[in-house]
Amino acid sequence: IMRDSFLYLFAGVLLGISLPSNACAAPDREIRAIWVTRWDYKTASDIRVILANCRSIGLNRVYFQVRGRSDAFYKSRLEPWAQELGGKDPGFDPLQVAVVEARKNSLQLHAWINVLAGWKGREPPANKTHLFHTHPDWFLKDRSGKTWKLSDHYTMLNPCNAQVREHVSAVAEDIAARYLVDGVHLDYIRFVFPLEDRRDQVPYDNVTLSLFRKETTGFPSRYPVRWNEFRRRAISSVVSRISSRVRKARPGCIVSAAVIRDLQRGREVFFQDSPVWVANGWIDEVVPMNYELDHGRFERLAKQDSKLAGARKTIPGLGAHLYKNGAGLRRQIEIARSLKAPGYALFAYTSFFPTPSHASHPGEKASRVRASLRKELVRLNQR
Repeated sequence: IMRDSFLYLFAGVLLGISLPSNACAAPDREIRAIWVTRWDYKTASDIRVILANCRSIGLNRVYFQVRGRSDAFYKSRLEPWAQELGGKDPGFDPLQVAVVEARKNSLQLHAWINVLAGWKGREPPANKTHLFHTHPDWFLKDRSGKTWKLSDHYTMLNPCNAQVREHVSAVAEDIAARYLVDGVHLDYIRFVFPLEDRRDQVPYDNVTLSLFRKETTGFPSRYPVRWNEFRRRAISSVVSRISSRVRKARPGCIVSAAVIRDLQRGREVFFQDSPVWVANGWIDEVVPMNYELDHGRFERLAKQDSKLAGARKTIPGLGAHLYKNGAGLRRQIEIARSLKAPGYALFAYTSFFPTPSHASHPGEKASRVRASLRKELVRLNQR
């Protein structure tokens, strides 16, 4: 079977055929996933090592980040190369290398994209084709006209804007159409506000307010409940549109989303209605970012989330970056298994192996922690 799959894939590459995502066999056990951030790799060699290492610790799925700040870690037709790669073609295509290496290592490869993240940083993007420069009107704006375009926070695109919804769905479709990915993994698919006391005032641009007035004949301050629902529907519309276009481009492609770990809070505060996304079939899986050292709280949230979104659709996300040794990792994977979750997802790769990332800690102590986590994970996955 493996030989036939390889020949099929090789023939597809030679002929330029876009193969279905199931050209790589799906895992036949629990989902054992890990997030690989865009800071974890600089070269094609880095990616080869990463994928081999993921296999070595018993994983079978990788969420591989290829879009961070409305830029690309692949040969995009719609957005510029990421500044982390020098802002230009680095001489290799990170996503294509990851796809090839994932298949060599019998791993599912899911393209991880920050959907509504427009920019992050105190300096503007150098590339003048970036949305920051070409579509400043697409960014969230509050009642005073402030957009936070240059800050330490992610500055978000406005999902109430039809052009934004078209652009981000086209980006996702482009990835699914041109790369043999097994899934598209959505992140930052929510409203993010640097200033909590202005949450009710975003987005306050004229286009959004005009759309809202057509529904209500008034301003958000007069209809606060409907204003929240209006924004919630906008986020859901982005998810629905992305899902439709990705699945059309690559039938069988898994669509998943990293979501706020308390799904109810995600719905009320960030307008991220993930249980509705699952119920409507727009996404196949939710991955709550349940990063927690308190095992009791971790279990309570995992139970609550699985009840809201469905036990077989909810993959607990574990904050491996918080653990000081393998004991915490072991306990939370055991909890996920006791709840009959379909698997688990680990944040993040740099907790297990050193990388170029700013989150990769140097020194002997950090090396010992990584070694402890690797050893425990291998033991847990030998079943």
